[in-house]
Amino acid sequence: MAVLRTGLGLQAAITALFALVLLILPGTSTPLYVSLSGFAMVVILFASAKLSDYLKVFVSVYGIGYLFLAGAKQLAASGFLPETLAALLPPAFAATGAVVFAGIVFGISHLEPIRAITRIADPFFAAREEPNREIRPFRFFGGTEGRVARRLVALSIFITFAQVALQLRLNFWYRDLFNALQEYNADAFWYQLVWIFVPLATIWVIIGMFDTFVDASLHIRWRTWLARSLYSRWLDGGTHYRIPFTDEPADNPDQRIQSDVNLFIQQTTSLSIRLLSQAATLVSFMVILWGLSRDFVLPFTDMVVPGFLVWLVIVYAVVGTWLTHLIGRPLIGLDFRQEKVEADFRFSLARTRIYSEQIALLRGERSETLRLRELFREIIENYLAIIYRRIKIGSFTLSYNQISVVFPYILAAPSYFLKKITLGQFQQTANAFSSVQGSLSFFIDSYTTIASYRANTNRLTSFKRAMTKAEALSGAGYGLVQGSGPGPAVTASGMTLALPDGREIVSAKSFTLTKGTATLVTGPSGSGKSTLFRAIAGIWPFGKGRIDVPEGQSALVLPQRPYIPLGTLRGAVVYPSTTDQFSDEAIREALIAAQLPQLADRLDEIDAWDQRLSGGEQQRLAIARAVLAKPAWLFLDESTAALDEPSEAGIYRMLRERLPGTTIVSIGHRSTLHALHDTRIDMKSGQDGRFIPTEITEAALAK
Repeated sequence: MAVLRTGLGLQAAITALFALVLLILPGTSTPLYVSLSGFAMVVILFASAKLSDYLKVFVSVYGIGYLFLAGAKQLAASGFLPETLAALLPPAFAATGAVVFAGIVFGISHLEPIRAITRIADPFFAAREEPNREIRPFRFFGGTEGRVARRLVALSIFITFAQVALQLRLNFWYRDLFNALQEYNADAFWYQLVWIFVPLATIWVIIGMFDTFVDASLHIRWRTWLARSLYSRWLDGGTHYRIPFTDEPADNPDQRIQSDVNLFIQQTTSLSIRLLSQAATLVSFMVILWGLSRDFVLPFTDMVVPGFLVWLVIVYAVVGTWLTHLIGRPLIGLDFRQEKVEADFRFSLARTRIYSEQIALLRGERSETLRLRELFREIIENYLAIIYRRIKIGSFTLSYNQISVVFPYILAAPSYFLKKITLGQFQQTANAFSSVQGSLSFFIDSYTTIASYRANTNRLTSFKRAMTKAEALSGAGYGLVQGSGPGPAVTASGMTLALPDGREIVSAKSFTLTKGTATLVTGPSGSGKSTLFRAIAGIWPFGKGRIDVPEGQSALVLPQRPYIPLGTLRGAVVYPSTTDQFSDEAIREALIAAQLPQLADRLDEIDAWDQRLSGGEQQRLAIARAVLAKPAWLFLDESTAALDEPSEAGIYRMLRERLPGTTIVSIGHRSTLHALHDTRIDMKSGQDGRFIPTEITEAALAK
């Protein structure tokens, strides 16, 4: 009963009732196989209840296609449709073909490569948020983004189905046109051109234009949703930071989100619609080809081979497909690697642009040139391997397709010259053979695209898998847990921090950062000071024990090298907040307080501020963020190391004055910092090589 309440269940019930009516209706002219195929469609619809959300659309549409084609043919046979309109309908077996297509979709849904694709595609088609307001076309198609997407796919399939039906009808038009020519029947010839071809051609053009609009609308909606979901997940909870610590190859996430998503959607829609279009063509024209060669006599013999042309085209396509796969299989790995080396080269160019000043100061241009040359050499080598492989595939597929052109003419010519078939049937046979061969050769003709698609799908799959592992790291590692403590202090118990390779570097049975006290954390390089800050911030996954931070209190961590986004200076100062959260006056005051008065009147200037500002100016800009944010806890990880000592002292005095409610915790090496803090915690080396955070007492400080 639960299945009956679903859309597919209701459709199955309607289809069953329709097939039953066709079966028992007195005087019906519908062939028996059409009625029986309706019951097969019912079984497929029920079995598809738990199918992928994306593929379920295909099954449903083909179920509707069966009802439409069989119903229209029955109406035409009963005289309810005008003769001109009835002449445009495809043969009765097209309805059975729709059932076959639905069965094909259901069958391939169990293949692992298809499952990998649907795991990426399905979340979009199941999305429950409101339709995107930025994209107007087809927004009225449903109340949720997923429903709009499903209906757009359904519309695209209907269009494809209509195009196949038109192609099928044109096959019979070829027969009738050439028969009219053979019989010198001018009236029939002009009738076929004016009243059959012109309407069919007009419909074909209109459908083609509408198909382009539908596909483009689906593409931009899907890309918008998938790209946003991926980069939102990538940036959520420090996942982007933890991905390098996983064992999953997920290089260049920027490319995967920007380029791979775009290609995946383009190839998914193109290949899936084309594949089903070819399947529809295959079944429809195979029936025609079987009928034309039912009593086929082998040329120059008296041997009758029923359906000889069908068996020939199947064997020809199977052998061609097998050989194509053998020749082209290495392309999958080559395409995967090409994406990687291209992204590595592009990323290296971007880093050279970002660090142009440092490179110029060090006179590192020659080193950068050699490095870029080496990266580009990898692109050349891999691309040449792709070219050679594509030449091998191309030479085979071109030869394969050229040979197939003459086959039907050679085989049908003897029957024509013996006047066993008409000129129209001769042309129809060649056309049907070409259509069936083209459908069966889909894999051959699309192999390079499929290889690229497989590599692209693998890259997105590995990226999603890497994010899943990175998310798991936040609660895994050795068992490091971050919680919200009821007290005002930051506390740790049984804490051990480790590196990604498992080597433990910090150990503390208990550890406390007292609220309201300025604390300086000192110790040698590599003693785990920054790792301790990362663990308190909740982004370091490797360790065990527990760290509790005060519940409901904000914290801001400023690293030694702050991140400065592209855009206006205003956006850089208020980051990670948005520009509408602070007034211009507040931003200017923060810049002046951070010893950057020269920038106070440049808030709307757009520049690459990470290159325009010196290291000390960038650190002071980050301090201005703290002045604006007024966090309860401020962690400074050598955040003033680029300043001279008097400027550094002035910054600390300013913070204590302007942020009296903020607890400051600093990492630093300068001895002048001691006087600017109330307490000090030193990372002492233990006997086992691990460093222990140890509070330095007042007596020790006095010494």
